[in-house]
Order: sequence, then C-alpha cells, then structure tokens
Amino acid sequence: MKWLALVLVLATGCVSAADDAGAWIPAAAAGAELGPPPAPRDPPVGTLRVATWNVHFAADPANLAAHLRASRDIARADVLLVQEIEAYPGEPASRARLLAEALDMTWAYAPARAVGTGTHGIAILARYPLANVMVRDLPYIDQPIRARERIALAADIVLGDRSVRVVDLHLDVRIGGSDRVRQLHPAVIDAPAAAVVGGDFNSNPWAWVDATVPLIGTQAIVDQDQASVLDDYLAALDFASAIPADVATLRVPAYDIRVDDLYARELPIAAAGVEHVDGSDHWPVWFDVAP
Repeated sequence: MKWLALVLVLATGCVSAADDAGAWIPAAAAGAELGPPPAPRDPPVGTLRVATWNVHFAADPANLAAHLRASRDIARADVLLVQEIEAYPGEPASRARLLAEALDMTWAYAPARAVGTGTHGIAILARYPLANVMVRDLPYIDQPIRARERIALAADIVLGDRSVRVVDLHLDVRIGGSDRVRQLHPAVIDAPAAAVVGGDFNSNPWAWVDATVPLIGTQAIVDQDQASVLDDYLAALDFASAIPADVATLRVPAYDIRVDDLYARELPIAAAGVEHVDGSDHWPVWFDVAP
C-alpha cells in the first residue's frame, strides 16, 4: 500500500486535466472492426490460456500465423491480445482479420490512430465469442518525439454461461513511472472483479528528461524500474502479474527488460511464461487462468 500511495502522489499533476481519458464507448461507435462468432466449441474444462504479443505491425499475417501455430505455448492460446497491428485499404483485409482467420479465431480490431492511408491499433483474438466490446481513449501525453494517441480495448470472452473480461492496451514509451500509471489507470480502475489486463506496457527502468533522453546506468533514479512500479500499483488493485519484473520480453539484446505482461484478478494463475517466437521484436507472454 505504501507503493500505491507513492505512485498516486507522483502521478498527481503529471498529465493535465484536459488530457483525461474519455469514457468506454461501444466498439462500433469507435470505428472498431468485429469478426463473426467463431466455430462453436465447448467451454474450457480447466483453465483458459491468454497470451499477449506486440506483433510489430504484422506486415505478413500469414507468416506470423505460421510462427504462432508452430509455437509450443502460444499455439494453445484461447485468447490473444495483440498490439501494433495495422490495416490498409490496399490489402485484402485488415491484418487483424487475416491473422485471426489463419488461427481460426474471431477478432475485434480498434484503430488508435491514422498511419498513411491506413490505421494502427490493437486487437483481441479469441476462440470463443466476444461480447460487450468497448474502446476507451487513454490520457494523451504530449511529447517532443512521437506523441501518440493511446487506447484500451475490452471485451467479454463468452464461455458458455459465464464470461471473462479482458482488457488490451499499449502505453507510451518515453514517459516516467508516474505518467505510466496515470495512462494505465482509466483502463483498469473500473474493471469488473474478475478480469484480465494485458498488453505492451512499455515499462522501462529509466527516468526520462523532457520525454526525450533516458537517464540510464548510474544516472537512473533509484526505484524507478517501471515494471515493478506497475506490479505494485496493480497489486494494490488485487491484480497478480504473470511474470516477474526482471523477465525480459523485448527481443532487442541491448534492452533486457520486461515491457509486456498479463495480470489477473480473482482468476487464479495456474501457469505462465514467455515464449521465444519469431515474427516480432517482442516475445509473447502467456498464462493459464481458472475462470
């Protein structure tokens, strides 16, 4: 609880009131694309496997799907949260749709911003029907370099007569721990008691000067490892992390840090891990939860 108090104090005033996030709105009103219900299947008998993966634009969905199908752990995912996926009018379909169809899943794709003639956003893929799909703007943090609109995408995974709420998100890169918590906060604060939250949190161990220059090595401020800050903040909301803060999910060798993760509340975690799968500059994270 001391960490929660510290984080909230630090967060106060880091983002102006004008930058507060909006409300959850139905996916259709947010311009999201929704796939048809998947082929009927029985609800999971024991655990539900959820994975998250930043797919680095998914320029070749067929190749990405091949890597996923060949994987040991991610191939068995019932739900896949995806970040950095795009859609362009000159392509056969959105990349979220192409990837989902190759994996025999349904999907929800929400664009966060325009990119050239297309869009860039996040998606939820699932082997079970999606319901109550909603999109929410996250606080916009003005930065000198690559300021981005950020969103959260949420859906109920329908498992027969029950469901699990999942929230997918992708946060900014060059921000401190306090702003990272502030940007995350609207996506999780009103989540139902039983929920899964995951995505690319872009957590890093550095303090940033003017959202441009990271203070690394001996210049870093003590206790600013953002993965640990997020773990503490979400633990105060009763969310458990899939993997420890020191487990790397970024594929770039020079940055051995955890930027991606999954969290669960009121859903016991039976197993979890990071699998080294080709196709992106991130490694996917997965866990099994008991719904």
